[in-house]
Amino acid sequence: MRKFLFRSIVLLILIFITIIIYLTYFGIKTEKFDNLIKTKANSVNKTIKIDFYKTKIYLNPIKLNLIIKLQNPNILIKKNTIKLKKVNLFLSIKSILSSSFILNKAEIGFIKNDIKDLTKITSIYVPRFINNKINKIFHKGSLEGEFSIPFNADGSIDKNYAFYGKISDATINLSKKFSIKNLTTEIKRGKNEKNNSFLTTITKGFFYNLDLSGSSINLLREKEKIKISSLLITNGKFNLNQAQIFFSMLDLDVKSLKDINGDIDLKTNINFYLNNNFKIKDLDYKTEGNVHTLQLNIDQNIGIKKYLPEYKNNITLKNTKIKFIKSKKKHVTKLIGFFKIKEHFDEFVLNESFNNIKRIFNLDTTINLKNSKVSIANLNFEKQAGKQSKLSFNINFILGKFYNIKNLDFSTDKTKVYLSDIKLNNSFEVVDLKKAKVKTFSKGSKNNDFLVNKSNKKIVISGKFFDAQPLLKSLYKKNNNNIFSKKFSSEIKIDFDRVFTGTNDDISEFSMISLINQGSYEKLSLKGNFSENEIIEMSLYKIDESKKTLQVISDRARPFVKHVNFIKGFEGGKLEYESIISKDISNSNLIITDFKVSKVPALAKLLTLASLRGIADTLSGEGIRFESFEMKSNSKENIFNIEEALAFGPAVSILLEGYVDKGKTVSLRGTLVPATKLNSIIASIPILGNILVGKKTGEGVVGVSFKMKGPPSNVKTTVNPIKTLTPRFIVRAVESMKKNKKKSK
Repeated sequence: MRKFLFRSIVLLILIFITIIIYLTYFGIKTEKFDNLIKTKANSVNKTIKIDFYKTKIYLNPIKLNLIIKLQNPNILIKKNTIKLKKVNLFLSIKSILSSSFILNKAEIGFIKNDIKDLTKITSIYVPRFINNKINKIFHKGSLEGEFSIPFNADGSIDKNYAFYGKISDATINLSKKFSIKNLTTEIKRGKNEKNNSFLTTITKGFFYNLDLSGSSINLLREKEKIKISSLLITNGKFNLNQAQIFFSMLDLDVKSLKDINGDIDLKTNINFYLNNNFKIKDLDYKTEGNVHTLQLNIDQNIGIKKYLPEYKNNITLKNTKIKFIKSKKKHVTKLIGFFKIKEHFDEFVLNESFNNIKRIFNLDTTINLKNSKVSIANLNFEKQAGKQSKLSFNINFILGKFYNIKNLDFSTDKTKVYLSDIKLNNSFEVVDLKKAKVKTFSKGSKNNDFLVNKSNKKIVISGKFFDAQPLLKSLYKKNNNNIFSKKFSSEIKIDFDRVFTGTNDDISEFSMISLINQGSYEKLSLKGNFSENEIIEMSLYKIDESKKTLQVISDRARPFVKHVNFIKGFEGGKLEYESIISKDISNSNLIITDFKVSKVPALAKLLTLASLRGIADTLSGEGIRFESFEMKSNSKENIFNIEEALAFGPAVSILLEGYVDKGKTVSLRGTLVPATKLNSIIASIPILGNILVGKKTGEGVVGVSFKMKGPPSNVKTTVNPIKTLTPRFIVRAVESMKKNKKKSK
C-alpha cells in the first residue's frame, strides 16, 4: 500500500512537472479567455479596440504568472487598423483563482507600419490641430517597436514602463526650412524608474548635405520639467540658408553674414530643459571638431580694411579646429587654423570669451600676417605681402560702450609696435593710456622711433623720430572723431630729435608741452627748427571759458601746403596763422609770403581758359611767383568757409571766396587779373594812381571772372573772360602792395 501510494504521488508530481514544463515552453491554445480579454481591454478606452484570432496560454512558474499570447493581434483605432507583431498579457494566477483578473503587465510589439500611422494613435490623446501638425512633420518612413507596460493593483499603468522603437528611411519636416531626410533612428526607454528617460540614436540621416549619423537625443522626465541632452554630429557641406537655420537653433546672431559656405566635421552637445509650457530653459551647448573649409562674406568692416587694405569682405578658413562652449553665464570660443583674405593662407589662434552677466567680451588672438598686406596710416607704415610678420593682442570690451587694449604687439623685420593699457570709448576716442612703444620703417628708412609713458597724470612722449605726414594730411580731410574723449585729462610733454614732414623741410629739436582738459587742448606751446635761422612756433591759450587762440609762425610754409590735393609744386614761403576757436566755430587769418607754385592744375586751366597762355606756360615751367597770399576764413564742423582770399604777384593776382567741404568738395568763385592790367587799373585812379604807379596809361578796369567746383582731386573750372573789377579787388590789391613795401623796407 505504501509503495502504491508513493508511486502515485511520484506519478502525480511527474505529471504536474510535465504539465508545468509543457505550459512553460509550449503553452495551450484556447478560446476560453477571448471574450474576457476583449471585454476588459476594450473597456479601458472605447476608441481603441483590440482584435485577435485565438489566445495561447503559457505558464511562468517562477513569478506565478500566466502569459496569454494573442494570435494575429491588431489594434483598431477609430476604424484605423494598426498591425501588431505580438500582444502578451501577464496575469497573476492568484487573481484568476480569486476571479479578480488583475493584469500585471502587457507586452505589445509593432511590426513595420507606415510612420503616418502614428497619428492614428495620437489622435486619441491630442487636439486635432496638433495631430494635423504631427501628420505634416512625419512625411514618410516606417515605424516599428515594442512596449512593456506594467500595471498597478488598481489597473492603472505604472510609470516603470519600457519602450523600444525604430524609425526607418523617414523624412521629418520640423518646419518649411528644417527637414531631416533618409532618417533611421532607434528610440529606447529603460525599465528603471530612476532612469526615466528616452534615448534616441540616429544611425542614418541628413540635414541637407550634412550627415547626422551617430547623433543622439536623451529625454529625461523630472518632476515638473523634461531634461533634454543631445549629441548632434554634423559632417559635410553647408551654405548660408542652412547655416542660418542651424545658428538660429543655437540662438546665435548671423545678421552680418552676407554669404557662407563650408565643409565641417563637428560634434555638438546641446542641453536644456522644457517646462510644462514646452518653453526652453537653461540652454547650454558645446561644439568641437574641424572646419575643413569655410568661406565667409561679411558686411564691409572699415576697421579691418583700414589696416588690411586688401580685405574685400571675404575671409576663407581651412584646416581649423574649433571649440565653442555656451552656458547661461558665458560662452567661450577657440579657433586654431589657417585663414586668408586674398591668395595665400596664414596661421591664426583665436580665444574669445563672453560674460553674459557683465556683457563683456575678451579677445586673445595671435595672427601670422606673412601673406597679408598691412597698413598703419597714422604711422605712415606699410608692409607688403610675403614679408614675415605677427600680430597678437588681448582686448576686452562691451560693444557700443568701451574697448580696453590690455596689450597689442605687432612686429615685422625691424618694425615693432607695442601698446599697453589703452582705454577707448564707444567712438574709439582715448579715455586713458599707459604705454606705447613704436619703431617703424618706410621705404627702408626709419620714420618712427618713440616711446609713450604715462605716470602721475602726465604723459611723456620722447624719441629720435616722428613721421608727421599723416598728421599734416589730416588737416585737409574730413574727420568726425576726436582723438581724446571728454573723460581724458593730462599734461603732455613731447621731445623728438627729428620730425619728418614729407618734404625736405624736416624739423629738428622738436618740443611741445600742453595741457588737455576733458578731451580738449587748454594750453599748448611748440617749438622746432628747420635750420639754424628758420624756426616753427605754435601756441594755444585760452582767452576765456568759451574761446581759445591758436597761433602758428613757420619760416617754411611748404609742409603745410604740400598735402593740399589741388596744389602741387609749392616752393618757398613763410607762414603766419591765427585762429580764434570757440565751441561751434573758428575764425582764422592766414598769410603766406614770397612763394612760388608750378603745378596747380586748376590754376593752369583757369589761365588757359582766360587766354593767358604766356602765364600758363610760366606756371608749367619755372612756376609763378606770388608776393603774398592772405586768407580770412571760418570753420564750422567739416565746412571750411573762405570769406576772402587774395593771392598777389607780379604776373597775376587772384581774389576769391567760397567753401571747402573737407575731403569732399571744393567750391570757389573769384576774379583773376594779369599784373599789367592791375597796374593800369591802379594807375587810372585819380591822385592815388599817380602816387603808386606814375603816369602810365591803363588798359581799362577788366579781369577774368571764374568758378571752380568739384572734388579736390578733380576740380572743374569755368570762366567769364571780361568783367569789370569791383572796388573791393582794387582796395585789397593796394593794401597788399602797401604791406609788401613795408616788409621790404
